[in-house]
Amino acid sequence: MYKVVAFDLDGTIAETFPVIFDSFRKIVYKYTNKLVDDKTILATFGANEIGMLKKLIPDAPKNILDDFYKQYRESHRQLTKPFDGITKLIDWLKNNDVIIPMVTGKGSISSQISLEQLGMSDTFSPVLIGSADGPNKIDNFKKLLKQYQITPDEMAYVADTVGDVKACREVEIACYSAAWSKYADAEKLKLVNENVYPSVADLLAQFKASQ
Repeated sequence: MYKVVAFDLDGTIAETFPVIFDSFRKIVYKYTNKLVDDKTILATFGANEIGMLKKLIPDAPKNILDDFYKQYRESHRQLTKPFDGITKLIDWLKNNDVIIPMVTGKGSISSQISLEQLGMSDTFSPVLIGSADGPNKIDNFKKLLKQYQITPDEMAYVADTVGDVKACREVEIACYSAAWSKYADAEKLKLVNENVYPSVADLLAQFKASQ
């Protein structure tokens, strides 16, 4: 069993994409009177919400973040539970003395809001967040390896994108691809990773089998 199993948030812990799309769409419309579709919002992923807003509204005023977080919290009211089985999976890992951090592309405040709304504020430690400048998960993986003084084969990451698989390979840690979100592209994931799981229960069974 791994000593550290880190988790992504969006699309891995909970179906947060509708919350994200709703929040950004409403904020962009408020400041520009333009409607943006999901694809446009998805194209800004990689950076945290500060970087995403800079791409969607380049000339946005500084106070836009206050409005965004207010809207994000409002939009999140539609989502108050993680995916079925996530709590059971994390409890099993913790009962087997596995450290459970979070490595997310989200910013600090949006991560906090999501975890609060999902009733998981105290579930992950540490919570390593994204950057406004773009993807930074590789750096955060290295921080965890150094913090816990472990080798790459003692750590794994659970996440939902092809980019996550590639980031894990850069630091030679295992990646378990979460394909249980309706937004996950299981076929693309299978092209780059043999460890693709259509349900949380399937991943738990794999961890138990490899114990």
